[in-house]
Amino acid sequence: MKRFIYLLFLFSVVCIIPHKSYAQSGTLVIYASLAEESSLDSIISQDQNSGSPHLVYQLASTDTPYIFYRAIVIDNDVTISGVLGANNKPPCILPATLSDNSIPGHLFTFTKAGSVVKLENLYLLGISVANTVNWGDGWGVTVTGDNIKTYIDNCVFEQWGQFGINFSGQNDGFWITNCKFRNFVNNTSVYTGEPFRMRNDLGVTLVDTIVMRYNTFLAVNAYVSCVPVGGYAKYVEFVHNTIVGCFKNPFFSMNVTNWKVNHNIFYATYVGGLANGEYPWWDRVWDPGAGSTIDLDPLNIANAGRFGIDTTLSNWSDLAEAARTIQVNDNIYFRPQSITDYVNNWNTTHTGTDSIVTTEWMNEPTTNMFADNTRWPGLNDDGNLVGTDPQYGNGIAEMIAAPGTTVPPGNGLGLIPYLAAARGNGGVANDIWAYSISAPDFNSGIWTPTWPLPEQASNDLRYSASLMATDGVQYGDPYWFTLTPSDVENNPAQPNAFILYEAYPNPFNPSTTISFNLSEDGLVNLKIYNLQGQEVYTVVDNLYKIRGAYEYKVDLNSLASGVYFYKLQQADNVQTKKMILMK
Repeated sequence: MKRFIYLLFLFSVVCIIPHKSYAQSGTLVIYASLAEESSLDSIISQDQNSGSPHLVYQLASTDTPYIFYRAIVIDNDVTISGVLGANNKPPCILPATLSDNSIPGHLFTFTKAGSVVKLENLYLLGISVANTVNWGDGWGVTVTGDNIKTYIDNCVFEQWGQFGINFSGQNDGFWITNCKFRNFVNNTSVYTGEPFRMRNDLGVTLVDTIVMRYNTFLAVNAYVSCVPVGGYAKYVEFVHNTIVGCFKNPFFSMNVTNWKVNHNIFYATYVGGLANGEYPWWDRVWDPGAGSTIDLDPLNIANAGRFGIDTTLSNWSDLAEAARTIQVNDNIYFRPQSITDYVNNWNTTHTGTDSIVTTEWMNEPTTNMFADNTRWPGLNDDGNLVGTDPQYGNGIAEMIAAPGTTVPPGNGLGLIPYLAAARGNGGVANDIWAYSISAPDFNSGIWTPTWPLPEQASNDLRYSASLMATDGVQYGDPYWFTLTPSDVENNPAQPNAFILYEAYPNPFNPSTTISFNLSEDGLVNLKIYNLQGQEVYTVVDNLYKIRGAYEYKVDLNSLASGVYFYKLQQADNVQTKKMILMK
C-alpha cells in the first residue's frame, strides 16, 4: 500500500475503513508512500504542528519504504514503532533525492527537555533512493534537548555518513539494545562513520546514562560508543555486544569513571592504528601512550572536578582514581593475522610520519592501572580471552582482505585495501569498505532492504568456536544464535534497592571482589573490620556516588588469616557481611 492513513482515537470510537488497520487512542498509523506530499516527514511534521500531536507513530508497511525529504523534528514525548512483517522484517526509512540532486542529511531530531523518546523495530538507512550518501552530514538520530531519555530497541542503522546516533544535550540518557549497525564508513575521513557519538565539540560535559546491550557493529569506521571525551558520565555500560571490523578506536574511554565492559567480542578493532604524522593528536589527547581498544588515563584536574572530587585537596588525584569503578571482564579480543602482517609489511617500507603506530587490546599504561589495586581498587579486568579466534564465516575474511569493488552500489574495498588507500593518502581513502551494502534499486520496482540481513542468511556472524560467556550466554550479541532479540530491562543501570552482595570468592586468598547497589546518590563508605571491630582496610572513604551498581577488587595480602566483616554505609542505610581470608 502506498498511501498514508491518519487515525486519531481521542475517545472510544467505532468506525469502518475497508482494508485498513486500527490503533489505540493516541496512535497514528502510517502507511508508506513515495510521493513527497505524503512522505514520512510531511505526515509527522503536520501532526506535530496540529496542536494535539500523537504520542505514538506506528509504521505499518514493509513492502514499500518510507521516504523523508527533510529532518523530522519532534518536540514531545514520542514512540516511533514499526510493525514487523514476514520473518520479523522491519519497516525501512531512507532519504529522498532533492531537486538539486542532494539528499537530506538528518532523519530524526528530538528537542524537548525532559522528554522520553522510544524507537523500535525500524530499519534506518542512510542511502538514498538514488543510491547516494550524504557523506558529510548524514545523521540518523539526533538528540538536542537536555535530560532526554532515549530508548532504541531492535533497529537496524546502516550507512549514515557521519553519525548513527548523536547528542548535544546535557544529562541525556540512552538505552540502546538489540540493534544492528552496518557499514558506517566514509570515503573522505577514517574518523567519520560513527554509530554513537557524544558531541563534546558542541559543549556536552555531563551524561546521565549510556547502556548498550545485545548490539552488533559490522564494518564501522570509528567510535562505536563515544563516551565522554572532556566531560563526565554517571554510568556507562557496554555488555554482550559484537564488534566485527572497526577502523579506528571503538571507544573514547580515557576518562570514564563508572564503566562496565563485559561479555563482548572485539574482532578486528582499531585496525587502522594511528599514522605517526597524526600521533598523539586526537586519539591520545592526554597521555602519549599508544592507543588500544581498552584505553584509560588518570583523570586530569578538570575531569576529577566534574566527577565530584574536591580538587583543592592536595591528594585530589588519589581520591579521584580510588573512586573510579571500571569492569572489563570476560571479553574476547582477536586481531586477524592478515592485518598484523599487512601493517608490519607497511612499516618496512614506510617510515617517519607515514608509518603506522599499531594498537592492541590494552596498552601498557592501562594495564598498569588495572594491576595497581592500591590506587585503583575499583578496576577489574578478569577472564578476558585475548587472542581467541571466534572463527567467523568466510564473508568476514573477505570483508577484511578482499579487493572489493567501488562505492555503492558495489560493496566497497576490503578493510585492508581501505587501510592502504587511507594511509597512503593522508586519511582519505576515496572509497569505502563494507559488508554487503543495502543498495536501493528503484528501477526494478519498489525496493526494500534484503531481509533477513545478509550476515544472518550467510551465518557469517554465528561463530563456530565452542565459546560461552561466564553468564551462560554466548559471547557478544546472542542474536546470531537465537535469531530473536534479547529481553531487556527498561532501566537496567538504575537499581531500586540498597544492596551489599556476598564477596566472591569467599573464603579467599588474598583477593576478593565486593559488589553493591546504591538506590540513590550520596556519600558512601565501604570499610573492612576485624573481629574486635577495628577498621583494618578502607575500600571507599566518604566518596560521593550516584545511584548505580559498583564492584571493587580488594587485596588483603597485608592482613593475617581470619574472619573479617565488610560494611557498606550511605546515610542511614547500613549493611554488613562476613568474609574469610585463608592464606
